[in-house]
Amino acid sequence: MRSALLEQNSGKFWQEQPTVISDALSTANTNADGVIPMVSVPLGAYVTKVQVLATVAVANQEFNIGDGDSADRYIDGLTTLAQYDIAEAPNVNGVANDEVAGRFYAAADTIDFVSTITASADTAAGSIKLLVWYFVL
Repeated sequence: MRSALLEQNSGKFWQEQPTVISDALSTANTNADGVIPMVSVPLGAYVTKVQVLATVAVANQEFNIGDGDSADRYIDGLTTLAQYDIAEAPNVNGVANDEVAGRFYAAADTIDFVSTITASADTAAGSIKLLVWYFVL
């Protein structure tokens, strides 16, 4: 994705950031890890889209993708992905289905992997990457 300048009516320019892609995270045995930060989001960022890419098939897992304010802001209860499948969150939790919205970050934060499977359950091998789109205002 190329960087582009977008002009707002006020004349202020927004700089679109290129896609941010996290390092791969093995989902095997993450049941006891809780919250794992994956992508840093800077102060003033407006996140427009979050995707989960399975680089290795994910099975027997249950996890959310969220941030410091909401553990499931972007994806809630994902359990299975075939290799190279993408789960996408174009809208954030709390926004009506007919509204297109993103999330503004008034402070720096992280987009996190949050394991919701019980600590005693075995989780199968798998690997994911997060793809995050945002503008810095």
